[in-house]
Amino acid sequence: MSNYLQSLNQSFDNLFTNQQFQKYVNTPADHLADQADNIIQFRSIVQNSLQFHPEVLGTLYLDRLGKVYFESYQKSLDPTYSFTGNKLYESLLSIRTPQLMSPHPMQYISYTKDPVFSYVRPIININTGEAMSWFIIEIREDKLTGMLSSGKKEAGGQLTLYNKTSGSAVSSEPVDQTLLLNFQKSQKTQPKGQNHFLFSSDKIEYEASYTELSDSEWALIWTAPLSRIKAGVTQTYYLTLLIAAVSLSIALIMAFPVMNKILQPLYSLHKGMKNLGRGLYVPVLLTNRHDEIGFLIHSYNQMLIKLQDMELEVYQSKMNEKERELLQLQAQINPHFLFNTLETIESYAIRNNGEAVGEMVQSVSRMMRYTVRNDSGWASLKEEMDYIRNFMSIHYYRNGKNVRADFDIDPDTMSVPVMKLSIQPYIENAIKYGWSPSMSNEEFLLKVHVTLVNENYLRVSVHNTGISMPAEVLDKLHQMIESRGETTDPFFHQHTGIYNAYRRFIIVFGEQAYYHIDSSEGNGTYIEFHMPLLHSKPR
Repeated sequence: MSNYLQSLNQSFDNLFTNQQFQKYVNTPADHLADQADNIIQFRSIVQNSLQFHPEVLGTLYLDRLGKVYFESYQKSLDPTYSFTGNKLYESLLSIRTPQLMSPHPMQYISYTKDPVFSYVRPIININTGEAMSWFIIEIREDKLTGMLSSGKKEAGGQLTLYNKTSGSAVSSEPVDQTLLLNFQKSQKTQPKGQNHFLFSSDKIEYEASYTELSDSEWALIWTAPLSRIKAGVTQTYYLTLLIAAVSLSIALIMAFPVMNKILQPLYSLHKGMKNLGRGLYVPVLLTNRHDEIGFLIHSYNQMLIKLQDMELEVYQSKMNEKERELLQLQAQINPHFLFNTLETIESYAIRNNGEAVGEMVQSVSRMMRYTVRNDSGWASLKEEMDYIRNFMSIHYYRNGKNVRADFDIDPDTMSVPVMKLSIQPYIENAIKYGWSPSMSNEEFLLKVHVTLVNENYLRVSVHNTGISMPAEVLDKLHQMIESRGETTDPFFHQHTGIYNAYRRFIIVFGEQAYYHIDSSEGNGTYIEFHMPLLHSKPR
C-alpha cells in the first residue's frame, strides 16, 4: 500500500515542476484568461497520469486565492458547489505534508457522490517556498479496501486500515469496534517496538500484528482468533507428516528395484575393469537394455575388442619404429580413471542420487564413445574440448567441488582436426597436481587458450595458478624436451601422461613441433605448444 501511494504520488511530479503550472499557482483568481492559457499548457500532464490510474476518479486543485480546478475522465464538477464553509475541504488547507484522508463522498461532483480516499499533496511555490495551494487525488474507496481483502483467507484474519489521529478504521468487511477498542488498549501497554502480540476481546484471545505506513498517520492492523491459527497450524502439521510418510514409502518402494537394476550391471562393469587392470580381457555380459548404462557396457566391450586388435597389430605389423611407437602411445589407456569413476557412480547410486548417476553415466558414455571410435586417432578441436568438459564434470562429482576454469577458444579453430587426447592430459595433470579441494576460487584458476596463428598452426596454452611443480620435476621435463622425448629416466615410467602426449606430439610433427613448460612459486604452471596444420592426417 505504501508503494502504491508513493507510485501514485510520483506520477504527478512532472506537473508540480511545470513552469505553466507554477504560473497558474501564482495567477490571481479574477484573471480567468491567464488561468485558461496556463491550464491548456499543463492539462495534458494531468490527463496522461489519469490514463495510467483508472482507479483515480479525478484530481482537484484548491488554493487560498480561491481558484478551483478539477480534471477527470469519469466525473464532472458541480458548478454550483461552494467549497467555502465545508469543514472537510477547509481542513485540507492546513496540511503541510502529503496526507491520506479518511473515506468520504465526493460532494462537489454532479450526480453520484462516490466514496473516495483523498490523497492531499501541498504544492510548494518555487518562488516563495510556501504552501499556498493543494493538489487532491481522489482514489476510489474500493481500490484501497481491495488491498485489504487478502487477510480474510489467512486463518480467518482481518486486515484493517486505521488512522491513529482520527481513530477511523477501514476494512473490506465490517469492523468490530469493540475488537478495535480492545486492540488499542492492549497496544498501548506493549513495549516500544513490539508490533506482534496477543490480546483478548469478549473472552476470545486474538493474535495481532500492525505496521505503520511510511510518512503517514495510518497503520495496518491484522487480527485473527488464536484458536483458528492453532487449528490451521495443527492441520498443516499433520498434513505435512502424512505427505512425508507417503513420499518416503513411495521412494522406498521405487528405490530398491530401480537402484538394483542400475547397480548390478555397474558391479559387473567394475569387476571387468579390474580384470582389465590385470591384463585380462574379459567382456561384461550385456543384457537386453538400450539405456546409457547399456551403451556404456557395449562401449566397454567394443573397447576390449579394439584393444586386443590394436595389441595384435602392434606386435604383428611391419611398421617402422616411429609408426609402431605412435600406435602404442595411442593405444594406451589408464583404467584407473574408469575405476574411480565407477566407484563414484556406485557411491551416488547407493545414496539414491539418480540424477547424479545419470549425468556421470552419460559423461563416461560420451568419453568412451570418443576414445573407442575408429577415426585414426584424430578429431575436431570441438570434440576434444567436449571430452575435457565431460572429464571435468566427472571430476566435480568425484570431489564435490567445481574447478574454476576459463576456456578461451577461438571459434575459427573449433573444426580444426587435432590428435585425440592432445590437450586433456595437461588439464588432468593441472588439476591432479596443482589443485586441492581445500583451495578457494581465488587460489586456483585453470586457463586454456587456443588460437589460430597465420593459418599455419594452433597455439595452445594451459595455465593454472595453483601449486607449482617441484624444481626437480621441472628439470626432468626440460630434459625430456631437450632430448625430444628420447629419455630413459625411470621417472617417466610412473608419470606417463605428459610424456606420452609429448612423444605423440614429436612423432607426428617432428621438427615443426614447439613445446614450452614453466613453473614457479606464486605463478603456478604454464605449458604452451604449437600444433602445425596438416593437409592430411598421418596414417
